[in-house]
Amino acid sequence: MQAKKNKITLYDIVAVGLMAAVVFVVTMFLSIRIPTPTGTTMIKLANAFVLLCGLLLGPVRGGLAAGFGSMLFDLMTPEYAPEAWITFIRFFLMAWLCGMIAYAGAAMAKKFSRNLIACIAAAVFSSVFYMVKGIAELMIGGSALAPAFIANLPKLMTSPPNTIIAVVVALALLPALQKAMRSTSFARRFEKDTI
Repeated sequence: MQAKKNKITLYDIVAVGLMAAVVFVVTMFLSIRIPTPTGTTMIKLANAFVLLCGLLLGPVRGGLAAGFGSMLFDLMTPEYAPEAWITFIRFFLMAWLCGMIAYAGAAMAKKFSRNLIACIAAAVFSSVFYMVKGIAELMIGGSALAPAFIANLPKLMTSPPNTIIAVVVALALLPALQKAMRSTSFARRFEKDTI
C-alpha cells in the first residue's frame, strides 16, 4: 500500500514564501501613496507581482503568495492593519483567478493570449473588489449609496493606472521569469501538480 502523497511540499513553502516576500517588498518600496478624504490609496507596481504569483505558481500557490505578501504589508502599516484580512482575500482571489485562467486546459501559462486575458480579468476583478469594499465600508458607517460612491471616486482614480501597469509589467517579466524557473527544479515539481 502506497503512502498518501503529502499535498504541501517544501517546494510549495519556499515558492510561496519567496513570492510573498517579493510582493511585500515591492508594495513597501515601489508605490506612490496618495491621500484621499476616505483614506490613502496607492499607485503601485505590486499588482504586477500579484499577477506573476498566479502566472508562475498557479492558482493556489500564487494566491497564497499574493495574499500573504499583501497582508504582511498591511500588518506592518498601522493605517491598513485593521483590514489586513480583507487584503488577503482580495489579492488571494486576484492571483487565484489569474492562475486559474492561465493554467486552464493544460495551458500552463504558456500561451500569451490566455495570459493576457488572465491578467486583465484578474486586475479588473481586483479593481471592482476595491471599489465595492470602499463603498460598503461607508454604507456600513451610515452613508447612502450615491454619497459613498462619490466619496470613493478619488480612490477609484488609481484603478486604471494600476490595472495597466500590472498587466504590462507582468506580461513583460513573465517570459524571463519562466525561463529562469525552468532552469531550476521548481518548474518540474510544479508542472506535475500546479492546480
